[in-house]
Amino acid sequence: MLIMSSLQIVPGVFALFYHYALGKRSRRKASILGLFFILGTEVISACLFLSSYYLVNLLFLGEARPENSFVVWLAAGVTLALAFSSFFFYYHKGSTTTFLSRKYAKSLHRYATKTNRLSDAFTLGALSNVCELPFTLPLFIITAIEIMEMSAAYVANDLLTVLYIITPTIPLFIIYYKYHTHHNLADILRSRAKEKTFTKFIISFSYLIIALLIIIFRAI
Repeated sequence: MLIMSSLQIVPGVFALFYHYALGKRSRRKASILGLFFILGTEVISACLFLSSYYLVNLLFLGEARPENSFVVWLAAGVTLALAFSSFFFYYHKGSTTTFLSRKYAKSLHRYATKTNRLSDAFTLGALSNVCELPFTLPLFIITAIEIMEMSAAYVANDLLTVLYIITPTIPLFIIYYKYHTHHNLADILRSRAKEKTFTKFIISFSYLIIALLIIIFRAI
């Protein structure tokens, strides 16, 4: 959940989108558009997680279990690779822009500036979330495996699932609140620039911890 709330593409697109929405429309209309963006992010997050959960259930039916050494070491290897890549490649060198290609980033920028319908705001939120898949899909799968292995009687099971699904919206609501407390896009961008190194460290360190936990409790 810490990683999911630290990723920067969706908050970056939302900050840009909401800036233009406030500049072109009434505050009420912009607020509704912003909430539909957040809804799009939430829906695609729920769909991706549930898809991962059902895929895991399908793959590990019968004798094939997540304890299989190949699966364990694969999961550990992927998270170790993500720990490395998130620190060195999540941001372009010397910049606060993320790993997205410039062409795709410009497309998102253009879409964010022109969005004026609720369906467009919803779609933009969903597309922004999909951009983070290289870093989120392994988390969805690993979390799905752990939740699947919890006892059905474990009350916190459903609560953890709900918390995990809504986590990506937390930074969006923070930005939403900032815009409604007299902050602007420049303030938000300055804050993101200051937090760049810390963000890289938190994401990378969290992946490393997950990899170590997998190795210690599953592989050894």
